Amino acid sequence: MSVLSLQHVNQFFGSDSARVQVLNDVSFDAEPGTLSLIVGPSGSGKSTFLTIAGGLLTPTSGEVLFDGTSYHDTSKHNRDRLRLESIGFVLQAYHLLPYLTVADQFTLVDKVKKSGNLSHEDLGILLEQLGIQDFTHKFPAELSGGQQQRVAIARALYPNPKIILADEPTAALDTERVKIVGALFRQLAHERNKAIVVVTHDVRLDEFADQIYEIRDGILTKNSTGTFA
Repeated sequence: MSVLSLQHVNQFFGSDSARVQVLNDVSFDAEPGTLSLIVGPSGSGKSTFLTIAGGLLTPTSGEVLFDGTSYHDTSKHNRDRLRLESIGFVLQAYHLLPYLTVADQFTLVDKVKKSGNLSHEDLGILLEQLGIQDFTHKFPAELSGGQQQRVAIARALYPNPKIILADEPTAALDTERVKIVGALFRQLAHERNKAIVVVTHDVRLDEFADQIYEIRDGILTKNSTGTFA
């Protein structure tokens, strides 16, 4: 069964003559054990898609289900709990707390979600894989953009969520780091049975995907060739 399912989702913004359709009859399923890429140019609806998939925005019409239960039938409290426990977000804005060190970013997660997080050993392995093991005592302002992005990726993975939703997670990374992150996402999907959805225009992630979709003008289509157009 799909972890996440979007069914005939439409999203409009504005009203009257300023009304714009951002998503057009979008249907999509994220299966456990798969890495899905949603690719498209800026303004194509990628970020809106991800925001709706994560329950942060209610679509104009259509339905979004998590583990078979519609967001529409879930209370706000339970949706918040679901995002905390089962959905990992990697957003373009890193959202690292500026007054906390890298290590404290994870300690804060422990205070909010008290069980089910990665073990200390697994976290150490993750930080080493991402090349940020030596930055744990630094504050975000002391890190480069790419380093902050890798910390944000690690923080999203730390609660051990069922699904990871990533918005341009490799935008600030060089090619070597892109390969590390792509391989890590693929490993998490295949070996830990996670559903991972990445919206991106980064062609360097192509080789790691199990399935690739293209979104243009709010219309989502599956890329049968397995490569970017």
